[in-house]
Amino acid sequence: MEALRHWLDRVIDYAEIKRGVLAALEPAAWQDLVTHSQNPIEGALAHLLDAGKTAGSIRTDVDAHGVLLLIAYLGRLDREKWESTARPLMNVILDGLRTIR
Repeated sequence: MEALRHWLDRVIDYAEIKRGVLAALEPAAWQDLVTHSQNPIEGALAHLLDAGKTAGSIRTDVDAHGVLLLIAYLGRLDREKWESTARPLMNVILDGLRTIR
């Protein structure tokens, strides 16, 4: 869980930078960038989730694609609310991934 938390924290930093870049791009270029980054991100997330599932700390009924769908909604945050909202929402996602003991 700690590795996943750290990784997701870095994803938030990356998303904040990417959000600014995406706002400046044409729609076709935006789609190319999203497609290019999705596979490596999904693969890394799958690796972390699988390790957590094996360790018994992460639910077995979730997959990387589903978690990415949740993370994608961070892009809908208003710029002025990013700092106060992105990390608390990521904590909600992390709490939802935990195995109930």
